[in-house]
Amino acid sequence: MSTKVKITLLFLIGVLFSGKATAQVHCGSVAIVPNSSVNQVVVFDDFTKYNGGVTINSVARIRITVEDQNVPDPLCSWNLRMFIENNSGAGTPVDEWEELASYGNGNASNPQISELQIRVRNACATSPSDNTFRSFNTTADILDIIAQMLPVTPAGSCTQNVNGPGSYLTNFDEFNFDIDIRLNPGFQYNPGIYNLNIRFRLEENL
Repeated sequence: MSTKVKITLLFLIGVLFSGKATAQVHCGSVAIVPNSSVNQVVVFDDFTKYNGGVTINSVARIRITVEDQNVPDPLCSWNLRMFIENNSGAGTPVDEWEELASYGNGNASNPQISELQIRVRNACATSPSDNTFRSFNTTADILDIIAQMLPVTPAGSCTQNVNGPGSYLTNFDEFNFDIDIRLNPGFQYNPGIYNLNIRFRLEENL
């Protein structure tokens, strides 16, 4: 005799990229390449996944190019940050995943945003939070990868907070970031399909 565990939780994760749309002041251009969105489905359909969680490495890769002005500007630098979106404008609580479908009439709560953990890493440990899983508590939270308005650290130093002009083509270990995710929701949430978007924003420091 055999039994089959019904799919009870399915998480849809979108990874979105954006750069500053206005004209640059100190830099010639800033860009994430490519900047097309990435989608990841995480299904919890057996007890092993519920108990141990699911970790997916390299869900996305952020490749950055920052070009200086034709006449180089010593103030050209950039920042990179993470945001979370759950369609809260449509009524989703700011600390929950967006519910797309519900299986049955559960009496528990919907999954919390904090259940999604995100790790950013590269070979130079450029971010102070390199190789560390972090999470959002609400959609108001912002997580820095490279914080705003830091002193300029030139490319080529392979150290923390490199934020000067450069490119993943010429300084791959500093301007390339791998994105990993981890989910371990346990059994306490209502069964269903839930969606969450992670947005990465690259901007010039002004």
